[in-house]
Amino acid sequence: MATLDSLPPEIQFNILSYAGAFDPTLTPKHPLYALADTNRHLRSIVEEYTRGLLKQHANVTLSEKRKQSTTCRRKWFRWLADTCQVCKKRSARKAILEPTMTCCAACDRKHFPKMTMTRAITEHGLSKLDLFTPNVLHTSLAPLSVGEYFIAGCDATMISEPDVLARKKYILCRLGLKGEHSGYLRRRAMAHDRLILHMGIRYRSGCGRWVKDSPWRSEEDRVEVKGPASMRTAESRKKFIKKELDIARSALGIAGYSEKMPIEVD
Repeated sequence: MATLDSLPPEIQFNILSYAGAFDPTLTPKHPLYALADTNRHLRSIVEEYTRGLLKQHANVTLSEKRKQSTTCRRKWFRWLADTCQVCKKRSARKAILEPTMTCCAACDRKHFPKMTMTRAITEHGLSKLDLFTPNVLHTSLAPLSVGEYFIAGCDATMISEPDVLARKKYILCRLGLKGEHSGYLRRRAMAHDRLILHMGIRYRSGCGRWVKDSPWRSEEDRVEVKGPASMRTAESRKKFIKKELDIARSALGIAGYSEKMPIEVD
């Protein structure tokens, strides 16, 4: 039976390419580091692989007769962390939409266009449920490229502009003639916000998914909540969610409920 040690170098290098070779954020517990610590043979394989990466991407050639303290794998990950991967200038900044990639501000703006969540909602008529997928309304839509940008003392949610425009085209196509009216799109986004509020959820871009954000801690809290009657009990919230979700899915031409995304209100 073949083992990793016995495979040809080209196959070994291909396997190593799936070990996060371009992700410096995994250090010091990077898989390539762990593999190099296994035995002398695998350490030499990792060194040869990262030496090739340095030559190909950083135009750095290290002699095989180098100091013991200078390893190709460490130099490679240090170069990744300290160099913009677009213009190759020194930078420690990470790309907003790809936090594992070092990218200077100029290249990030030029090569990775993006917009704020607020702009995507107000200018393009999309709702949070349209933007942050999959969810209870869009159970099978792929997630968009999302990141966070710290500005003016708070985090702003940024979304890939090409992704937003593609999602807008899809949603308007599903809505048909209704999607041509900006007033309808605003009311639809507000209705989706109420649906999110009743479900007690919020989107966390850090983990890329919807999480529970329910204020309900006890039955007494449920009874004393101020606001619409539909928010006061679990039963009323569940009834509201089913009603509004049916309306939202019907507008998109989607019938019924998905068993893949159960409705949870508490």
